[in-house]
Amino acid sequence: SNRIFEMAKRILIAGDSFGCEWPNGEGIGWPLILSETHAVNNVAQAGVGEYKILKQLHDLSARDSYWVNNYDCVIVCHTSPSRIHTPKHPVHKQGLHADCDLIYSDITNKFDWFNPRLKTAKNWFYHHYDDDYQKDLYQILREEINRYVTIPYLAVDNFSISNQFAKETHTLDLTDIWPEHRGEVNHYTKEGNQIVLKQIIDKLDKIC
Repeated sequence: SNRIFEMAKRILIAGDSFGCEWPNGEGIGWPLILSETHAVNNVAQAGVGEYKILKQLHDLSARDSYWVNNYDCVIVCHTSPSRIHTPKHPVHKQGLHADCDLIYSDITNKFDWFNPRLKTAKNWFYHHYDDDYQKDLYQILREEINRYVTIPYLAVDNFSISNQFAKETHTLDLTDIWPEHRGEVNHYTKEGNQIVLKQIIDKLDKIC
């Protein structure tokens, strides 16, 4: 492939675990492969909700108000609307998921009488969760991310639940690919990571 000889792009990756750098032990995910030929800064965090994805961009801006000048394009892997923000997860405290937000499927199968924060989280989902609120808030946050990124921006969706909110100019819908290629790294198999990588590179070649 002559792609190697094309100019390397300066790419920012933000978002959730579909986009973050996974430890290398399980194999190499698409973000790490992308960084072999491009200058990639990856600020994505595993298990985060949409608010924390917006904060990833705010944090860059706080360090450098002209942060967009450091990149040719931005990739954001959007998360599920049903993740609930928490500054401190009751179970995940270190490693890949240290910044994790709450999602019902993640806490429903964990139980510990001696973890009152876990009990509170479960009860909150049971008594207070409101799907309409979550979706409306998610849409607002997503629109704000879209406004905040003023350079070419690729919005990536791996879930059909989030893909219905994909109103950005440049989007990548992976909702059919993920179920077919679920795996250990960035939630994809080795083959799945290659497919995702190719689709992302094809999109970026068109937009930046």
